[in-house]
Amino acid sequence: MIRIKDIAERAGVSPTTVSNVIHGKAGRVSRETVEKINRILEEMDYVPSLSARMLARDHSGLIGVALGYTREGMNYALEDPFIAELVGSLEFRIQEKGYTMILVTRHKGRDLMEQLLGWNLEAMISIGFDEREIRRIRNRFLGPMVVIDSYSPLPEGVINVRTDDRGGGYLMGKYLLKKGHRKFLFLSDNDEAVDHERWLGVREAMEEELVEDAASRHLLTAKDPASRRRHYRELLPLFREQSALFFSSDLYAVEAMNFLQDQGIRVPEELSVAGFDDVAYARLSRPALTTVRQNVGEKARRSVDALVRTLHGETVSVEYRISTLLAQRESVADASPR
Repeated sequence: MIRIKDIAERAGVSPTTVSNVIHGKAGRVSRETVEKINRILEEMDYVPSLSARMLARDHSGLIGVALGYTREGMNYALEDPFIAELVGSLEFRIQEKGYTMILVTRHKGRDLMEQLLGWNLEAMISIGFDEREIRRIRNRFLGPMVVIDSYSPLPEGVINVRTDDRGGGYLMGKYLLKKGHRKFLFLSDNDEAVDHERWLGVREAMEEELVEDAASRHLLTAKDPASRRRHYRELLPLFREQSALFFSSDLYAVEAMNFLQDQGIRVPEELSVAGFDDVAYARLSRPALTTVRQNVGEKARRSVDALVRTLHGETVSVEYRISTLLAQRESVADASPR
């Protein structure tokens, strides 16, 4: 193990001088000495202790990312490809700003608050918590805090970074109608927050085009994968009457495409399918999935930038809304006459 004392002896300086250079407190050290110490550190392949760095600085350099979200049928939140992509983007941005990410997830038998407060976090980002939980966290954690994709009233000082979900639903609704699909359904496993906003966008597009019974074209399906598949079997006669199905997530859309093709229904020749998110496998599915693209990288950038600017004493907006784009691929075709 290489000690600071060994580096100091080789450089001909005091251990305090070496420690100051390592921990970024070299204001009174000459440039030549700093360069010499850094050269020796590199030659000796010295790796400083992260915990020692935290103790030596006035701040921990830790930003927490708390996940309260787990899709039913999955053991871990990171099994969901959208959440995995978002967390990966957040980690990249946090590292880019010179901070370290601590990931805290909900586990049975472990108090989430205990996990959050156990780390000396400078700031935190929460994903997938309801209003009550966010307020509980805020009562105990007073540092800069971002909530991703909230549609609930937030405590004072909490920043909301969210997708324009209603705009995305409207975008896909208008696209399907332009392709001649006047008989299509929007399917989700709930009618709250994000999914509710996406449905409102779809309904607005339908109502603008005077689609009959637009308000009844939102179907709720089961959250559990096995129950959802059974539900799809029950809905097959109704599906066959439609020209397109629009799902609230790519996960459900790709799953449904596989189910439909197992039933001998060709996508998109007999039934078009669309999703929302544009996760990696939307491009890898066959046919490739037409979907609404969330800009996950931009969402992560906005979240981390807002936290870091707040840490530096700057004033930031209380809400950032990320726009969506249409990703046109092969799973949606022109509607054929019925």
